[in-house]
Amino acid sequence: MSAGSLAPWLLTGMGGVLGWGIRQSLPQHIFALAGRVRPDFWPDAPGIRLDLAAPGEFRAALEMLKPSVVVHAACMSRAQECADSPERTRQVNVLAVEEWLATTSSMGSFPLYVSTEQVFDGRAESYAETSPVCPLSLYGETKAEAEAMVLAAGGAVVRLPLLLGPEVGRGRCGADTAILNAVRAGRRLGLFEDEWRTPVAAAALGPMLWKIAAQRIPGVFHLSGSESVSRLQLGEIACELAGLEPNFDAVSAASFAGPPRSLKLNLENTRSQEVLGWEPPNLRQSLAWNSLTHR
Repeated sequence: MSAGSLAPWLLTGMGGVLGWGIRQSLPQHIFALAGRVRPDFWPDAPGIRLDLAAPGEFRAALEMLKPSVVVHAACMSRAQECADSPERTRQVNVLAVEEWLATTSSMGSFPLYVSTEQVFDGRAESYAETSPVCPLSLYGETKAEAEAMVLAAGGAVVRLPLLLGPEVGRGRCGADTAILNAVRAGRRLGLFEDEWRTPVAAAALGPMLWKIAAQRIPGVFHLSGSESVSRLQLGEIACELAGLEPNFDAVSAASFAGPPRSLKLNLENTRSQEVLGWEPPNLRQSLAWNSLTHR
């Protein structure tokens, strides 16, 4: 593929650890980036400024670029921020998606929407790609609403779990690195012993997203790790592999004072394995992958 043979692919929300992970494996010469800040680790891809809180900005960017694929990951994702700013959350997480799909409906552009495990309530043992959504938080509610619009438009929804990866900018890092940074700084952390996730290395995701978008495969996919671990276990194993002494207090997520938390968000990967050939790594494999790919 060459830059002249295709309309560009537009990627949004690529300034954090997900964007860093995708950058490790995707050919970047056909991409354009959209966001409020240009990531340093995408040095060659053209970028445009995009503020999803401003109605009409997404439409203008799409009409200018006429992308053949849009991989849309940008959103408001902090649960407390979403709860504190419900109108802004709806504008960014729902109305901007509606604007995107309405603008590209006549372009033949394929929509790939990056979603979250937080569309589930955490009361089941695990969640398949076919499980009905049942969010607890406003963040999860808005992501579930956006998912439904993308699926109705014939696009793909990729739900991601807790992501692991290095520090790629101020306040932007994987869950494992956030823990290790605190330990190295001598801070004693309280880590949940009763909140379960299926974390995965961000650097493992690029080939799967590329395959979905390049082949225009619709429907829901889960790209998670194979192992369900608590935050406390994640911290202990990350410290072990990094040669650090764990410095944690075990605390309960059930008594968390903020927005409601889903305690058990174990994603199943059945469709991703069958359709994409996804081989979900376990926790140690994901942590090792991060150390090998960080540069």
